[in-house]
Amino acid sequence: MPSETVAAASRAASISLIMDKALSYVVALLLVAMSFTVFGNVVCRYFLDASLAWYEEVSRFLLIWIVFLGAVIAYIKGDHLGIDVLLVFLPPLPRQAVVVAADLLVIVALAIMFQGGWEMAMDSLASGWVAASVPIPYGWVYMVGPVSAALMFVQAVIKTSGDIKALKEVGK
Repeated sequence: MPSETVAAASRAASISLIMDKALSYVVALLLVAMSFTVFGNVVCRYFLDASLAWYEEVSRFLLIWIVFLGAVIAYIKGDHLGIDVLLVFLPPLPRQAVVVAADLLVIVALAIMFQGGWEMAMDSLASGWVAASVPIPYGWVYMVGPVSAALMFVQAVIKTSGDIKALKEVGK
């Protein structure tokens, strides 16, 4: 049984590492694309005395995706803010129980975020609403909500399973 637990923990760590690396590359690529878009507009305005009509929307869409995917990376690394005032005063067993309860609340919140984001993206795609200056449907911009929620959900399940195992260990 312990070897199965170690193997499962190793698989979970591998999944987290792969997701972290892949998302980091995607975010870096989006950041480069956004930088070139904005820099290209600056060059066009300065040298050609003409602005690119589409740069603002495209750079805004890229920034939205960067922020949401960056939030997933921050979740993987444990960099989101947390209030631990209560935890420092609790003994180990109740402390770990509160951590597991918080993990479960995060999973519920991510499920709600996924459902709401999915409905909003699908409604927007069905309506045919596109950006004013480029033919990008807003549904694809809104799709970042359910995508990031699903990615964080996977990480939350991994974190919760580890925290439940820690709770069992503290309870022994």
